[in-house]
Amino acid sequence: MACGVRQELAQLMNSSGSHKDLAGKYRQILEKALQFTDAEQLEALKAFVEAMVNENVSLVISRQLLTDFCTHLQNLPDGTAKAVCHFTLEKIQPRVISFEEQVASIRQHLATLYEKEEDWRNAALVLVGIPLETGQKQYNVDYKLDTYLKIARLSAALSYVGYALQG
Repeated sequence: MACGVRQELAQLMNSSGSHKDLAGKYRQILEKALQFTDAEQLEALKAFVEAMVNENVSLVISRQLLTDFCTHLQNLPDGTAKAVCHFTLEKIQPRVISFEEQVASIRQHLATLYEKEEDWRNAALVLVGIPLETGQKQYNVDYKLDTYLKIARLSAALSYVGYALQG
């Protein structure tokens, strides 16, 4: 079934139409991918991400649909969400400037998943990857402060665990 999603995406990437029509069709494919379970869901979502970061897809559509994609991450099983987040960050890296907002959202969710596992180090590292000061997107002061405080809290938790293990 995931290969069917891949085929639909390939056909859609080679079609023409208004941005609104294309976005609607991509959204239907995303909804279909989300209906799968386990490995099929992961493969379908990976195919969707690959299509969205493809330079042949309009940036207007890509950003909009990756934002939609990000809103669904919290509804996925943790293992699937973690795998698809890492995959998305890897695939988006060459065009990260174009998708800063979506990358920040993915990194925030991935950090939450690592926190659930009490993996403070990786949670902090994922958050440090958000370009709060150097990116093109201007984040509001509250968002930056919250993110910096979260990184500090995670780093402190990591230091505390290290100290506790020594003593």
